[in-house]
Amino acid sequence: MTNERGSALLGTLVIGFLIVLAIGQALLTVGHLSAVSADAADVAVYAAQYGARYGDPSDAARIARSLLPEAAVSSGVTNDTIWVEVRVTVPLVGPDGGPLQRTVVGRAASTLSPYRSMP
Repeated sequence: MTNERGSALLGTLVIGFLIVLAIGQALLTVGHLSAVSADAADVAVYAAQYGARYGDPSDAARIARSLLPEAAVSSGVTNDTIWVEVRVTVPLVGPDGGPLQRTVVGRAASTLSPYRSMP
């Protein structure tokens, strides 16, 4: 009887450890995605505001690339608005150890300032 109790306890501990490990990995992944998403959004906002202030979408894209080098950045002007889109591919670890990827997008637009300083 004593031997069976020890085996049950060991089995419970191993299964509990695996469950905690899986939940911990999921929480780390969600936290990492959230942080990268916030970074992409912040960079897009800053770059769009910079571009609107100085009137050049290529400067906005250059600023975004310098702040987030691993991102794919696109920018442009629509009517009197400068827009910036920042895309970051985040590598994740899958259940079988294979690499999975998720793309996070940050977008922002800012109206061109009529009082902007021109270089």
